[in-house]
Amino acid sequence: MKQLLIIAALLILYSHNLIANNSTKPIQYSSVENALNALKNKSSANTSYQAGWTIISLVENGNHVIWFFSPKKHTAYPAVIKKSIVAKDNGIETKIVTLCEAPKPECDKLSEQFKKINSEYK
Repeated sequence: MKQLLIIAALLILYSHNLIANNSTKPIQYSSVENALNALKNKSSANTSYQAGWTIISLVENGNHVIWFFSPKKHTAYPAVIKKSIVAKDNGIETKIVTLCEAPKPECDKLSEQFKKINSEYK
């Protein structure tokens, strides 16, 4: 009986996470590879490479967006970080979202590192 309750609790938590993740869907691609292929094929995309990272910048919905694709040797590979710079009435807002297919601890570490670096350049 105790195991059944634990399983039921985990299913509820898991289904809640699926609903939450699907409702926000900050990155519109189903995989890192799909995102990279789709963005590389956009005529307005500017692609560069720095320290193994593929960086694609373009304008989406009037906002400057920079996509950072992790190198194959990175512990969080495959991963992409999307940084949107959105003009607001009271200034500029930066939004950062990730799509990471590596193990969760590596993805969390990548997100924290990127947020820290980003905050230093504000």
